[in-house]
Amino acid sequence: MNKDNKENIPLMGKRTNTSGPPTTNHQEKKLTENTPTRKSSQFFFEIEGFESNSSPRQTSPPVFSKPMDSNIRPWYNNARKKLKKYMFRAVSEGSIEELQCLLVEVKERSNACRNMTVQDYLMKKLTDSDTGKTCLMKALLNINQNTNEIVKMLLSFGEENSFLERLINAKYTEEAYKGQTALNIAIERRQYNIAQTLIEKGADVNAHSQGVFFNPKHKHEGFYFGETPLALAACTNQPDIVQLLMDNRRTDITSQDSRGNNILHALVTVAEDFKTQNDFVIRMYDMILLKSKSRTLETMKNKDGLTPLQLAAKSGKLEILKYILSREIKDKPNRSLSRKFTDWAYGPVQSSLYDLTELDTTADNSLLEIIVYNTNIGNRHEMLTLEPLHSLLRMKWKKFARHMFFMACCFYFIYNIILTLVSYYRPKRDEAPPYPLALTRNVGWLQLLAQVLIMIAAIFLAIKESVAIFLLRPSDLQSILSDAWFHFAFFIQAVLVIFSVFLYLFAYKEHLVCLVLAMALGWANMLYFTRGFQSMGIYSVMIQKVILQDVIKFLVVYIVFLLGFGVALAALIETCPNDSKCHSHSSLGAVLMELFKLTIGLGDLEIQQNSKYPVLFLLLLITYVLLTFVLLLNMLIALMGETVENISKESEHIWRLQRARTILEFEKMLPKYLKKKFQLGELCKVAENDTRVCLRINEVKWTEWKTHVSFINEDPGPTGYNRIQDTSRSNSKNTLNTFDEMDYLLETTV
Repeated sequence: MNKDNKENIPLMGKRTNTSGPPTTNHQEKKLTENTPTRKSSQFFFEIEGFESNSSPRQTSPPVFSKPMDSNIRPWYNNARKKLKKYMFRAVSEGSIEELQCLLVEVKERSNACRNMTVQDYLMKKLTDSDTGKTCLMKALLNINQNTNEIVKMLLSFGEENSFLERLINAKYTEEAYKGQTALNIAIERRQYNIAQTLIEKGADVNAHSQGVFFNPKHKHEGFYFGETPLALAACTNQPDIVQLLMDNRRTDITSQDSRGNNILHALVTVAEDFKTQNDFVIRMYDMILLKSKSRTLETMKNKDGLTPLQLAAKSGKLEILKYILSREIKDKPNRSLSRKFTDWAYGPVQSSLYDLTELDTTADNSLLEIIVYNTNIGNRHEMLTLEPLHSLLRMKWKKFARHMFFMACCFYFIYNIILTLVSYYRPKRDEAPPYPLALTRNVGWLQLLAQVLIMIAAIFLAIKESVAIFLLRPSDLQSILSDAWFHFAFFIQAVLVIFSVFLYLFAYKEHLVCLVLAMALGWANMLYFTRGFQSMGIYSVMIQKVILQDVIKFLVVYIVFLLGFGVALAALIETCPNDSKCHSHSSLGAVLMELFKLTIGLGDLEIQQNSKYPVLFLLLLITYVLLTFVLLLNMLIALMGETVENISKESEHIWRLQRARTILEFEKMLPKYLKKKFQLGELCKVAENDTRVCLRINEVKWTEWKTHVSFINEDPGPTGYNRIQDTSRSNSKNTLNTFDEMDYLLETTV
């Protein structure tokens, strides 16, 4: 290759002895001007999945074929492409003089072009054909001290040649960053002045960035922000740009992205579990809601049918959920945006009305159902401690659930008693069943009646639990084992009873096997009803967690040892002669049984008497005992102790989660007229044409006693505490006080 035509361009943009059309004194510039800025280099490394410091971190294989921007330039041997390359280099390095010369040259070439318009030619020369990235985007991706001048120069050039709108609103075409515009990049680079200029020049303020880099599925390698410039500014904590965009008439505040998320959904998505992140998300959420002056944003649903409130619950965002549920805006014009209304106060006691919209089970996909039934939410037991969810569940339990629970407990206890008596006093004869009953005696009639009752109860339980399982539709095995196990346990027990009856009627003696299993499982299922008592309900959880987390793992390892040593020992045992009095353990099954007895301390060492190599046999046997009886069993005990200790720390929260699921299960069983009768809440008129169902909760808050409380009534209404807490909305209608009678509670000095 000809040396004169070859360009040696090292990494990160440093170039040596280049030849080309630029007529500026570029070679005399400082080396720092030819090197990308620290910010652009940092961005490049972040896209590739690395950090600028030397500390390594775990990364996953990249899913994006190209970075958004790179200053590692390929070598070109095409003279027509050199001009575009020089222009991109000039804007990235902030070379104003070089860019001026290049723009003049490209303008002259456009006049000589006959096969396309001037605007098309200029746009082509200022755009990377592979990615759709323009010189304007390149300049914004490489912020330096001359970026503002570079941007103004490019915008003026576009305006003079009548392709300004195309230049500003050009979008990335590369799959990873598809749809991104210069305005998005200016916002991400926190360039307020440039963003303002672009908006004034006609930038599309509702453009959607839909590349896979902006997809929440790749949240560990990309950045999801809701696709629109407004959502990007909000998710990157730039209130000045948010204000700028919301003041623009062309901005669609209610715009939804490809997943149906609006700006509030996006803010909920980017919220994390540390305070700094949550604080700015809450401030932005408040700012946008107040600016919109409407609850429309909070009631919009995405393609999964979730509002921002429901999305916060499903994604486990505890702090943002707490903020939304207890948001109280005391400013009169914006008070309708609140979800909490302080209606009355006396000293540290506040009587507040909480909006039940989307919370109670009367709504589709209610917040209670999302939290209680979604096993993927790791902190759902903490969410149920938030108001008004905590008080709502407590009131439901007092109003109807506890009565239904104890009735169900009594029913199942009597069912087990009758089943046990029928089984114990069954006819015991040698002939094949069914056995005739002596109906001439009172005992015979009682046995017949008991059997009929057991059959009816078993059929009822089987139908009830099968319907519950069908409606539950658990999404994974974890959901079944952690929450829905009792549905399957009750169903299996009822099926065993029904199956034993049919086997009995068809003269099969094996009916006794099903009957015995049904009795054992029936009494074991009584553990379900311990969840009605806080002191006992945690024991069933401990048993369940120990079995699922510790015992199953122990059994897997134990079976490996049992099979391995069993096969080895069986191969060393000889078959006893027919006339010998020794015990033969040559079969694998017999050896496994003896080893199992040794594990639980019931075996002996007679198994080695007929071995070919007694010393080796004894050595293997001792090794097996040490690994299983000494090591594995003690490890199991230690793990079970740790599990029980961890559960004990959260015992109250776990028990409340158990009870919450029980409440919702019983509520589903109620007919519609009873559901309406037991509905909690009061009809509250917040504003004109804005009536909501609210739940009244009295709270004692000493820390907020001395703060100003606005919009209060003179008294809480009904004086009976139970009437206040459990008033049905059909019997109560309140109008929140927005009058001028008492705007503020006078501050009291303690």
